[in-house]
Amino acid sequence: MKFLYSLLLVLIIGTAAAATDNLQLPVEKFTLENGMTFLIVERHTAPVFSGFISVRVGSGWEKIGNIGTAHLFEHMMFKGSETVGTTDIEAEKELWVKEDSIWARIDNARQQTRYIRLNQEDKLEAHLQYIADLEAVLDSLAELGSQYVVQNEFDEIYTRNGGAEFNATTGYDFTQYFVSLPSNRLELWFNMESDRLKKPALREFFPERNVVSEERRQSVENNSDSKLFEQLMGVAFIAHPYQIYWEWQSEENNLTRSDLMNFFHTYYIPQRMVAAVVGDVTVDQVKAMAEKYFGDIQKRPDPEPLYTREPEQQGERRVDLHYEANPAVFIAYHKTAFDSPDEPVFKVIERLLGEGRTSRLYKALVLEKQLCIDVEIDVFPGSRFGDLFAGSFNIYAYPKEGITTAQVEEAIYDELKGLATKPVDSLELTKVKNNIEADYIWSTYHNMGMASSLATAQNLARDWRYLYRLKDKLMAVTADDIRRVAGRYLIENNRTVATLIPLEKGAEQ
Repeated sequence: MKFLYSLLLVLIIGTAAAATDNLQLPVEKFTLENGMTFLIVERHTAPVFSGFISVRVGSGWEKIGNIGTAHLFEHMMFKGSETVGTTDIEAEKELWVKEDSIWARIDNARQQTRYIRLNQEDKLEAHLQYIADLEAVLDSLAELGSQYVVQNEFDEIYTRNGGAEFNATTGYDFTQYFVSLPSNRLELWFNMESDRLKKPALREFFPERNVVSEERRQSVENNSDSKLFEQLMGVAFIAHPYQIYWEWQSEENNLTRSDLMNFFHTYYIPQRMVAAVVGDVTVDQVKAMAEKYFGDIQKRPDPEPLYTREPEQQGERRVDLHYEANPAVFIAYHKTAFDSPDEPVFKVIERLLGEGRTSRLYKALVLEKQLCIDVEIDVFPGSRFGDLFAGSFNIYAYPKEGITTAQVEEAIYDELKGLATKPVDSLELTKVKNNIEADYIWSTYHNMGMASSLATAQNLARDWRYLYRLKDKLMAVTADDIRRVAGRYLIENNRTVATLIPLEKGAEQ
């Protein structure tokens, strides 16, 4: 039986490797004079293509005072441009100037409130009414501007032309915009995307700012896992911008149009953009349209690098969260950036410990010892190919009723100690590598998956071939590598523990 299983594994490895090799389609790369890079893969199996634009900036690049800029700007990009989404851009711009002027007065008045309360309490009521009146004016200007707005026109144009998968994501290192379209709409994609990257229109700014602020309330303030994770990251990271899990409402609610435009002009520059086009297109088509639509975007100076690095942790850190929810324990270990020799080992360890119901932690804590109802693992921020800076390796455990978080912690540490002291079985390691092979196949099987992989790898490592070099490194990970990395990183001095302590219902938080 063991012989048959081993033979099956060999066949799987061979088939998967061959399939992956076949998926290494010819990639054509070129760079415009302004520094914007394009990657093209011709696939003429169906009359469709996917366009994917990766911008090398995300929330990790924000500075104190403009936290939330990356996320809010991504939202604003769906509002269209000075061409799309409006019936009268000049009338809109006039109103924007008035809105911004009113907001500046509101902001200034709010800054004075604490001193009026302190020193001129008799004038406080009138002062607060003044702010309320200004807020009413701001709302009326926003309402007046709505007459010029063509709602969701950007989305509707793509939809009318057969668009699918139209979306965007804001990460810590990158912001990405993507859509799939019929191949005879290639020029439409170039026109639309270049238009909003040249002249974004920050229309409906203040209502949309409220929308993004509300997202935090829904996704963090009312979610026990998110609240606990926010505490975990805030304690694990003391210097690096990765410490901010979700933008603070106090900053988000005070962002201005000028904050966003400064961010745009600083980071949305052609040399920080990579576009991948995969599908029923030709290289000549893409080159001609890239030059026509993106070639005139002005190259601007590179921004200051992000110099901050997280200092080495020198002792366990702990934080408790009292919340009306079931107990949980989240554990974070500092890990490596994408370019570290140990990064591929971490990716294998992540799968060994937490991939599915047959993973080590699930089997030990849920099935065998029956300590938890669930246990999960991920890395943060968690890019598929690794993160630009050193992130964290995280374990999330949810104890069964009657089991303490201390018991769960002890069981987790026993498993990690075993990983650091006992070689991983060859069959177990082979299974993980087979799953890695399968993921590579499926992620590049579809146009969007291939476009995403190419653009992300190029913007991360400055070479799309990193996509396959990383796979080779993953396949080369050994049992000794796993034991060494676990023994170096998954240790007490390098960990932060966040524990959710249940509040009784109705108790004060």
